[in-house]
Amino acid sequence: MAESILQQFEQLAKETDTAARSLLIRKLTAEYARRTGKAPSDVERQLFSALVLDLYDQIDLSVRRDIITLLARTRHISTPLAERLAMERDEMVTPLFQHSPMLSNDLLLNAVRARGEAVLNAIASRNVVREDLVDAIMARAYLSAIGRLLRNLGAEFSGKAVMLCSIICQKSGEIQSELAVRCLADKVFFNLLNKRVTDGCPFLPAGLASALENGTLESFVESQMNRGLAHTDDGASVDREVMVVQMNLGEMTFDALLEDMIKTGKKDDIIWFLRDGPGLSSKAMEHLLMTDGNKTLYRVLGEQEVSVRTFEALMQWRIDKLGLSRRHQFRDIEEYRQQLRGHVTRPA
Repeated sequence: MAESILQQFEQLAKETDTAARSLLIRKLTAEYARRTGKAPSDVERQLFSALVLDLYDQIDLSVRRDIITLLARTRHISTPLAERLAMERDEMVTPLFQHSPMLSNDLLLNAVRARGEAVLNAIASRNVVREDLVDAIMARAYLSAIGRLLRNLGAEFSGKAVMLCSIICQKSGEIQSELAVRCLADKVFFNLLNKRVTDGCPFLPAGLASALENGTLESFVESQMNRGLAHTDDGASVDREVMVVQMNLGEMTFDALLEDMIKTGKKDDIIWFLRDGPGLSSKAMEHLLMTDGNKTLYRVLGEQEVSVRTFEALMQWRIDKLGLSRRHQFRDIEEYRQQLRGHVTRPA
């Protein structure tokens, strides 16, 4: 193991302050997870995993989230550590459930049956989703998870799952569109769904059944898009958890990350990022962004040391993407500038 990591092991063993220990283990985990070149040996893997497990209950919650994100994609941890990480709250473990090769199919199956929509969405997005997992996700009937499965060519659909899709799509135009798009991309899936038509399945909506019979799926998808019922991909979402880890490790500032997100991120990503620090709900943060001259927004951004340049970009983004008026744009920017200079008392 690299000398710097060994030194951190020794430092951790001597450290008694809980907060300092949390910061050290975050740094150690980052170095371990990002290690390039020769993979860790079995001894190193067991040593690292045992150390994290031993200290885990003493680690701050925010650091636990970073550790989960850092270790979500690696094979170089023990199964007991992966299983312990998977026990955290749903909002913390989605990267692990989406990417980790260390979670057994039984653990994933139990999670599908017992956990919330966020975890189901994560599992539905894995590179490979076995038939039994697909069946279990379908049985929970979350439309968001079903949509992810249909868009995921690594998801293996059984005849039973396709039948459930046929039933569910009666009440969802978007799921109908997803079914059609999947048929165009996946011959096996097409054959399964087309068999439902041949067998006279009563559940498939007439429009989709007709498109399957007549070979007009492309036209069907286009018509659904024109009606606003088809899923559209407006660009890859940023890896939110990784960005937070970069900030917590001191590799990127909040200001720099926000500036990047304004340029490339989606509305939901920006709202999530802004509300994460102050611990607001997404709905509350969206309300702040949609309200002109909101001093609470100034305070939240000021506490995160957002620069005037980034604030100005955010104000322009609100106009371009949220449809706000530019009437008070320059006033808002100047008030924020004065707040940063200390000429305006920040609201309590």
